[in-house]
This record gives sequence, C-alpha cells and structure tokens, in this order.
Amino acid sequence: MADKYTGKTEGTIDDFLKGNVTFWKFSRLLKELYQGEEPLARRLTRKLTEYNSDEDGERTARRVRNWMHDRNLPKNREEIFKICFALELDEQRAETLLGITVERGIHYRNPRELIYAYCLRRKGDYPEAVKKVREINIPVEKKEMPACTYKENETTVEITGYIRSRFEHVRSEDELREFLEIHREKFGLQHWAAYRKFRKMLNYLLHPSSGDDFLPDEQEYSIRKVVDQYLRMGVPYEKKSGRYTQIQREIKQHWPSAKTIYEMCSGKLDVDRKTLLLLYLATEGEVDTDAADMRSISEHRRRMDLMLAECGMPVLNVHCPFDYLILLAVNQNGEEDFIGYRMERMLRKIFDTNKPAAYLLEK
Repeated sequence: MADKYTGKTEGTIDDFLKGNVTFWKFSRLLKELYQGEEPLARRLTRKLTEYNSDEDGERTARRVRNWMHDRNLPKNREEIFKICFALELDEQRAETLLGITVERGIHYRNPRELIYAYCLRRKGDYPEAVKKVREINIPVEKKEMPACTYKENETTVEITGYIRSRFEHVRSEDELREFLEIHREKFGLQHWAAYRKFRKMLNYLLHPSSGDDFLPDEQEYSIRKVVDQYLRMGVPYEKKSGRYTQIQREIKQHWPSAKTIYEMCSGKLDVDRKTLLLLYLATEGEVDTDAADMRSISEHRRRMDLMLAECGMPVLNVHCPFDYLILLAVNQNGEEDFIGYRMERMLRKIFDTNKPAAYLLEK
C-alpha cells in the first residue's frame, strides 16, 4: 500500500491514551478512495438500496449514516464488495478498502472473488457480478488441514502469485470462464500460507525444541496455556462491548481465545491477521537470525510485512490502532524485555487491568 496508509510510528503509549494519535476512520478512507461527483453518502444510499431491494430503504440509509459518522463498520466482506461496486472502485482501490477494513484484500484463489474482481475491472455492477457467480458456478471444496494437495515444491504463495499474475490478462467473459476452468484445481477458500506460518509459530510456543513438526490435534490444554500466557496480554474476555471506547473495541475485536486457536488448528476457522501478528510478537519472529539484526526496528517490521504480504494480508498500517501498538512495541528497541511483554504492558494500560503480566508470572 501507499505510504499514506502505512506511515511511520511516532509517539508513546501516553500519547495513545490521551487521544493524541490520529487514526484512519472508515468515513475518511471512503472519501479518499471515492472518485465520483455524486455526494458520497447519497451515492452509497442509492446504490445499496438498489442492491438490497428486500430491505427497508430507511434501514439502509441509517446504516450508511452510521458508517459516515464512524459509529460502526460494515459487517462482512460481502458488504465491503457491495460498497466497492457502489463507488465504482477499481481492483487496486477495492484491495485497499478490503485490506484495511476486513484484513484481507481480494482472495485470488476464491473463484467468487475472482469474478467480483473481473467485474470491478470491467466497471460492472454488483447484481451483474452476483449473476455471473451463479452462472459460472465453480464449486470449491473445503480441503482438510493440514494435508496439502499441492506439489511439494509448489508453495501456496507461488500458486496465489501465479494465479494473480495470469488473471491480470483476463479481459473478456470467455477468457474468464476459460481461466476459472483451467485453474479450478488450484482454488481454495483457506489461506494456506497463513495456516503454515500459524502452525509453525504456535508449535514453537508449545514445543520449543520440536522444530517444524506439526503439533498433534489433542493439545487443547497446552493451547489454552499458550493463549493465557502469551496471546491474551490482559485483553478482557468479556463479550459485551458497551463500556468500551471505539478504539478499545477495535483492538479487542477478533482477539484470539483458546477456542479460536484450536479451531484454526483444525481448519474450522481461517487464520486471521491479528493472530499471526500476536504469534510473531510472542515468538520474537521465530527465525534463525543474528540477535543484533533482530533488535533492529526495521528488520522486525520488514519481517512482519513480508509475512503479511505472503499471506495475502495488508502490511502494517500505522493508522490502525492495533498495528500502531505493534509498531510502538517494536520501536522500543532500547528495552531488554520481550516485544510481547512490551505489547502486554501497553494493553494493560489501555484496558486498565492490574493483573501482573504473564511474562512476569513465568519468572
């Protein structure tokens, strides 16, 4: 993404707590990406009312008003795609909107999203895209994990990159249909690169001396212990969010629990971006690299951005509260403690929890 989205981290946790740090808001992001002449809110309301013909128009208008006043965010990827079509975004701007709001850009091994991308490229509208999905109908079976159906020397990153580069040349519906048929065996809904990195880092915490071997499935207790000691970082389990600020809710959203980690291991849940970043902090990168190199702020950020890019996720974005805290923890390179502990210390201040950090309990 462009520098205006990634940026540099400056400030302290006190600046964060005092509200002196400016974060991107959804309304501002929409204004940056929209290039039409019709007023943004009017355009969204009009088009989404067309798309949601079975929904009360006032309800749609109210939802748009909530977005424009940053009271909440769209609820899922499908709604984000509707916004992309409503605002006539091209593929690149659609990638930006998806990446910042739902943590992943277009999934180029998902035929439904490939068809959406093609229609965005051809300046088609949402109903046309949905119709094409029904007509072409490329079923994708959910493959068992961790078994891999690909050749041993063919990584998911290479497959996704290959599909994406080839897809750039698709310019007609006939070419689209042919492309989808030729590559149908390579399609999949899971993000294999993210899954492999997730298993490798989690295994490092469960069995530090076991190398790259995948953990057995019957590790629920150990997973719970790892989550409590390394990943929760003082973030409350409480589901009700009424007493939290908008930033607290955004940080807390999708925070991993023992249950979600276990379901990611079994393949019931796709591995998400927040979990990968927290695992990176907990394992200090889990790489065979010179210690001096790993103390480098730029090296940690480079490795995290590379990990995210390989998993089809947006790189670190200083304008998002969670990413800001990640970078703030990394930037404290004069500290002798773990990056994960620095992150936990800040989170306990944000959520005002007095329980001692897990890293201290281990000592």
